[in-house]
Amino acid sequence: MATPAQRLESERAKFPAMQVDEILVWRNWLKLHELEYELLPPDWILFRAVAPGAKPHPGDRFDYNVRIGVNVDPGPDFPDNIRQAAIATRSLRVDAMGWKASTPVLFEVKRRAGPQNVGQLLTYYHVWIMAALTAAAPQLVLVCSDLTSNILPVAQASKIRIDLVPTDFSWLSPKNVGKPLP
Repeated sequence: MATPAQRLESERAKFPAMQVDEILVWRNWLKLHELEYELLPPDWILFRAVAPGAKPHPGDRFDYNVRIGVNVDPGPDFPDNIRQAAIATRSLRVDAMGWKASTPVLFEVKRRAGPQNVGQLLTYYHVWIMAALTAAAPQLVLVCSDLTSNILPVAQASKIRIDLVPTDFSWLSPKNVGKPLP
């Protein structure tokens, strides 16, 4: 019997920073909002071509598994695979990012959002600003199917948009092996 991760193998390759339940939430969000975002700018694609992780391509609207805050690089004396692994494990990982006009939008995707996810987004924001990755400050979006309500005042005060996306997780049950994705 295939596990949910095995059944979502091709989706996991598209969204490498996300767990299987988060992929279902993100897919539902994309159905609602994907066309609201611009194609990734050519200069961003060039910038990401030399960065660790999966590479976006011309025509993509979102970039995934974006590493920021790289502060440890063992240097060129190490084999490239060791060097890239060291950089990746010591950096922050943004689930997804997109663009609205010239403004980057950083996304954190969760099945159930809590205080730690608000903290992640705030950290990403400040690291992004300090690294001056773009001229415009990023917008922050927390995409989830459920949340801990005590994060609402902090998210609002921090200008973090919360997008609640109804998602059916029954597909993850072993009883639904062989059924198509919702």
